[in-house]
Amino acid sequence: MFESNGGARALGPSNEIEVGSRFDAVDSRFDAVDSRFDAVDSRFDAVDSRFDRLDQRIDWLEERLDRRMGSMQASLDALRSDLTQVALAVGVRPRATNP
Repeated sequence: MFESNGGARALGPSNEIEVGSRFDAVDSRFDAVDSRFDAVDSRFDAVDSRFDRLDQRIDWLEERLDRRMGSMQASLDALRSDLTQVALAVGVRPRATNP
């Protein structure tokens, strides 16, 4: 069993089969782990895509809200101007300010 090569054990055919089957078992475990990583990676891609769509929708809603607020401010300014004209027409005096 032992040769003169420094005490290393020579592998026979049965030992080579055992090592080969262990290697195959470890290789299949790595394949399983690799496929799990691929599945997790695809889930992250899906979540990232959902966040991108949500971000686009939020941007769209923000632009829409900005337009509505601008329109509302313009309407409020026009109403204030109209009320000022009415007050001037009826002779309302400005309020006295406290010093």
